Amino acid sequence: MTEKDKFKSSYFLRLLKGDLNPFTPIVLLIDENHIEYRRRNWHLISVDSENLHFQNITGILVDKHLFGATIRIKSTGKDSLIVHGFWKKQANEIKDICFKHISENTQRGTTAMMANAISKAVGHSNGTGSVSIADEILKLKNLLDNGVISKPEFEELKKRLIG
Repeated sequence: MTEKDKFKSSYFLRLLKGDLNPFTPIVLLIDENHIEYRRRNWHLISVDSENLHFQNITGILVDKHLFGATIRIKSTGKDSLIVHGFWKKQANEIKDICFKHISENTQRGTTAMMANAISKAVGHSNGTGSVSIADEILKLKNLLDNGVISKPEFEELKKRLIG
């Protein structure tokens, strides 16, 4: 089991945002692949939670106030997750940990896709496959357009396919 970083919101900072219930703290659990948002519901019966995989997170913003900070986690296909009640130092620590994990997960995903594309290209270059090099370049262009690979990575893979 992986170690998780745990961050709990401050009641004082949530009170400043209008959250009057002291028994519903926000908890963020961060491991190497996910960030989990937990909050006890208003009925105090259960805990509501949301998991975001770092491959799907597109950005993290920290909006610092006079007291505390608001963290906005942007994700693909969903509305932003807005988290109140953390001190500025905690918010910066959360952001730094998340950026490190986002970078690791994005590089892992890109590397796997590049390896897959290269193996397909090598397999098709000796005439064993039914997909042409032009089709592979179109697939790479699609990955570039979707932001999965960068322009230099696209050019490198295209050179490998053609050469």
